Amino acid sequence: MALASASCTTSQQSLKKNPSAVSTSALCRTLASTKDATFQQDLFAELTRRSVTLDQCANMIRKQNQAIAAGVAIAAVGAAVVVCSNNNCGGGGYVRPNYYQGADWDEFYSQYSQLVWACRDIATGQFVDYSNCMGKAQTDWRWPAKYVF
Repeated sequence: MALASASCTTSQQSLKKNPSAVSTSALCRTLASTKDATFQQDLFAELTRRSVTLDQCANMIRKQNQAIAAGVAIAAVGAAVVVCSNNNCGGGGYVRPNYYQGADWDEFYSQYSQLVWACRDIATGQFVDYSNCMGKAQTDWRWPAKYVF
């Protein structure tokens, strides 16, 4: 994942040579990772010229990281299936009863107007421990409303 995100950054030379050729994603990732104050100012100026806020950058990076993590997880599951199919891995273990629907991620505004993630039981909508959502892509398709009542 670090390798994938590292390839999505830019250099000072690239930015100065042709700023419009640098993707917004690369600008955001570089701004988040560089310690050079002058370079940060140049990156911020280009993002401002494109009307991209720091919050939009943070959301873009988070969503890209989630997509990368989901891709890695899918590849790992696929590799495990291949290994098991070649080595006759049996079933067994605990199987949840079929009435259990599981849990899913929900993104909403906290009392401080900040977007936060929580894990909810699908059947009841009650908040549950984050471990119930481990391994699932952090998406908000099930409960799209951003305000919790």
